[in-house]
Amino acid sequence: MLTYKGYKTAAEFDAGYANNIDAAVVAHWEAFFRERSRALAGPRLELAYGAHERNEVDFFPALNAPADAPILVAIHGGLWFLFDKWMMHFLVPAFTAAGVHVACPNYRLAPAAGLGDIVGDCRRAIAFVHENREATGAGNGGMYVLGHSAAGQLAAMSASTNWPEFDPRLPPDLLRGFVGVSGFYDIEPFAGTGFQQQTKFALRDYQTWNPVATIRAGMPPGLLITGAQESGLLHEMMDGYAALLRGAAVNVETVDVPAEDHFSVLARLGDADSEVHKRARAWMQ
Repeated sequence: MLTYKGYKTAAEFDAGYANNIDAAVVAHWEAFFRERSRALAGPRLELAYGAHERNEVDFFPALNAPADAPILVAIHGGLWFLFDKWMMHFLVPAFTAAGVHVACPNYRLAPAAGLGDIVGDCRRAIAFVHENREATGAGNGGMYVLGHSAAGQLAAMSASTNWPEFDPRLPPDLLRGFVGVSGFYDIEPFAGTGFQQQTKFALRDYQTWNPVATIRAGMPPGLLITGAQESGLLHEMMDGYAALLRGAAVNVETVDVPAEDHFSVLARLGDADSEVHKRARAWMQ
C-alpha cells in the first residue's frame, strides 16, 4: 500500500475513490457510451474466450491495416461490478481509422466473481486475442491493454503477468505496453470503503491483486492518464505507482489532462483530434 498525504481514514478513502461521482453523473456517461456503441457501423467479430456467458470479446478490425498494425485491448471499468464491453466501443472509430485493431472484452462481475476470477478472465481474454490472430486478421502487431478506473487495476495486473508462467504457449513479451486511465493502482484501502459491500471481495484479494505490490522487472512500459479535476487520491495513486515502476526500471509516462474529470478524460481518448488521443497513439508507436 502506498503512503498518502491527504488520505488516512476509511471515510477519506471512500470519498477519494468515489471521486465526486454520483448517480446522475453515472447515468449521464452511461447514456453517452451506450449511444456511441449503438452508432457503430463498422465490422465486428463477437467471439467467446471461455464457457461463461460473459467470457466474450468484441473485435473490431482496422480495415486495410498493415500486418504489423497494433492491437488495443480496451477493458471497461465500473468498480468490478458494473457495466459491459459496450462501454469501450466509443474508442473504435478513432483508433481503427488510425490503423489500430480494437478488442473489447467482457469479464465476470462481482460479487458473483472474486477479484482473482476477474483478473483471470482478463488475462484469458488477452491471451485469446493473441492466439487467434489468424481468425481475426490481426496480423503480427504488438498488443496493448487499456483499462479505465477499476479496470486500471486489471490493465496493470495484465501488464505484470508472467505470461509463460500463466500459459507456457505464450511469449514473455505478449504485451508491448499498458494504458491506465484514472486507474486504481492501489486497491488495498478499497477494502475499508463502502464499496466493499458491493464487491464482497475476500479481504486478502486486495493485497494479492494489488498493482503496487505486483510490480516486476521486465514489465512493459506504461502510460498513466488522469484528469486534472479528479480526486487527489487518484493523482497520488498515479504518481506513487509511477514512482514504484520507475524504481523497478519500468518505463512509464504520466499525463494529467487539463479540465477533464473521471469520465470526460476517458471520452477524450476516443476523440481523434484531442491531445490525449494523439499522445496515446504516439506512445503505442
